[in-house]
Amino acid sequence: MCTLKLFRIQLPVYALKLKAFVILLLLSANAFAKDLADSTLVRSAMHILRDNCINCHNSIKSKGKLDLSEYETARIGGHEGPAFIDGNPNESRLIQLIKPGGDPHMPPKKQLNDEEIKTLSQWILAGAPWITSELVIENRIAAASELGDLPDNYRPVFAVMLSPDDQKLAAGWGNQVVVNNFDQEASNKVKLNGHRDVVQSIAWSPDGKLLATGGFRKVSLWKSSDWLLAGEIDDLPGRVTALAFSLDGKTLISASNASGQEGEISMWQSDGLDKRLGWSAHDGAIYDISLSPDGKSLATAGGDKLIRLWNMADGKQLKQIEAHSAPIMSLAFKPDGTAIASGAADKELKIWDIKTREQKNLVTGHPGNVASIVWPENNAELITASDDGALRLCNESSKTPVKTWAKAGDLIYSLDTTTDGKRFFGGSENGQVYEWDRNGKIIRTLRFE
Repeated sequence: MCTLKLFRIQLPVYALKLKAFVILLLLSANAFAKDLADSTLVRSAMHILRDNCINCHNSIKSKGKLDLSEYETARIGGHEGPAFIDGNPNESRLIQLIKPGGDPHMPPKKQLNDEEIKTLSQWILAGAPWITSELVIENRIAAASELGDLPDNYRPVFAVMLSPDDQKLAAGWGNQVVVNNFDQEASNKVKLNGHRDVVQSIAWSPDGKLLATGGFRKVSLWKSSDWLLAGEIDDLPGRVTALAFSLDGKTLISASNASGQEGEISMWQSDGLDKRLGWSAHDGAIYDISLSPDGKSLATAGGDKLIRLWNMADGKQLKQIEAHSAPIMSLAFKPDGTAIASGAADKELKIWDIKTREQKNLVTGHPGNVASIVWPENNAELITASDDGALRLCNESSKTPVKTWAKAGDLIYSLDTTTDGKRFFGGSENGQVYEWDRNGKIIRTLRFE
């Protein structure tokens, strides 16, 4: 009886304890769910920084004296102060510079999509919590097939190039390539698919029979006669940021690198795409390459602020120019091969003597990145594209642009010119290609919807 009485007395106590335990369990589950959501936001923000910023802003390189590899150094910031202000994304320079129109725009020659900007803004609004381990760049590189779909409205034109006869214009339009066949009466378009990520680079063979297009870890080679694939290269280390053909068309040159790794130059036989040569060319991304007019050397421009010239025959370095104070975005040889122009994220255009490596001229006055350069004729004049959507006429002696041409509707990333140097085509952030005449007037806008 005593045992039974004791049991009856204690039963309500156990019930109360059980109820309390359940309540605590539910509260813990809610807290765990909140922590999980918070940590998901933080990891997403860290991965965006890792994939787009850490390569240039770390303890070793720290462009602009900004190191984003640790919370403390990011809070201290660089030349312009802290990268972010906890709880205030609108006043944070990190958010200001990654939006379209950021000055200087970051990351160079790329625009983060709306979802990435929203994630970073929410992360800063939440107090910018930090997980340093999530910033580590892993050696494993995702396959192109693992990439998610691009947003339907994200169609920047990072690359444009005219065919050698000026009759076709190839443009990267998001992850598609659009080829416009110009006609006196109409413009016929061909759309080429196969890239998962944004098309970063385009090159025509000298005879116009092949078109090479570069995206994430992949180069596609198309036959212009029927637009069928002639071959693919799908084992490159990262985004293919630049392409070019040798003068005889027998060699295709690619520039590619994985985030945080050295930029690689590779040479492929156009027939069969067997690899002929390959080497590490820059400490970080290669943003542009340019073949010398005689076809004997290749110039490369890197995020390490250097111009390097390489022997096309064996890949050996010929020269190095310590050119800019920021990543070099664009290159163009003078048609006679005596000089080369370089444009950079420091808003400067510089012209160099190829033989002596001496700086011949410095042109200031661009409002942002000098994203692309063409040097159409064998004289002192060259044309540049910059962040405000305008083209600028510069020359070898003036210290500022001689003339600013009409502005396009958005940032201009890429630029090409007809053989006679009378028409210019610029690819923009808004997915359109603008055509300028020699007087600097926009005479046509190409839309690809």
